[in-house]
Amino acid sequence: MKQWILFIFSRSFLRSLVRIAGVWLLVLGGLWFYLKAYSRPSAIQDLPHLKGMQLAEVEQTLNSLGLETIHLDSIYSRNGVPFEVIEQVPPPGSKIKSGRRIYVTTYRSTPPYEKIGVKEGQEPGIARVILENKGFEVEEVLEPNVALVGRVIRIENKKGQVVSSEQRMPKGSVLRLVSGTTTKERVKVPNLVGLKLEDVRTKLMEAKLSLGLVEYASSVEDASDSLKAKVLEQHLKPSASKTVAAGTEIDLYLGLRWDSGRQE
Repeated sequence: MKQWILFIFSRSFLRSLVRIAGVWLLVLGGLWFYLKAYSRPSAIQDLPHLKGMQLAEVEQTLNSLGLETIHLDSIYSRNGVPFEVIEQVPPPGSKIKSGRRIYVTTYRSTPPYEKIGVKEGQEPGIARVILENKGFEVEEVLEPNVALVGRVIRIENKKGQVVSSEQRMPKGSVLRLVSGTTTKERVKVPNLVGLKLEDVRTKLMEAKLSLGLVEYASSVEDASDSLKAKVLEQHLKPSASKTVAAGTEIDLYLGLRWDSGRQE
């Protein structure tokens, strides 16, 4: 027992104890400096408010703070300024470190395209909801049409051109929803022979009549031929004395210039 007491208070033991303590101080000190450098408390900063800024300006601002900009899928709005930031993650005021990724969402520069998706004969109220839900602006127009009273006749673009159900147009486009209505008005049937289909549509609209069944001669084989085809026959003949109800459909038979009636 006496020997252990003498060993504890010997110089060699005290020197060993000092060395061990010194090693631990070095380890703990090094660990403290490592953690301090790794955590970089001096690099922590408040994230600025980015909403309303342009994407290029945001990238420049974040780059100067040592932050990385991640541009997410854009959102389209007719009233939105292209590439204006509308959302950021993390939110403004967040405590962040250099090197952090900042996610921003902006308005799109160009509108996405949507399929029209409305067909002849649909109920106008439902058709309007479909178009508005796709981001189109809808103008409703009534047109006399005996066969399609209270139903969709066609969809037109702002230039008055007919657009098909499968056609795609940019969101925000103005579309005219033409629906059928009844009327007691009587009108004369115009002469349509010799006209192309595009001109027929215009003339029938002016006459307050509707386009009915359209048939083509066997010589009309493709879309190019159909654009060149002209009216060879109409099922209601023009008359100086006879009138029909406004909205009556006129059936047509079209062919190329060398066609002369139904040769099928």
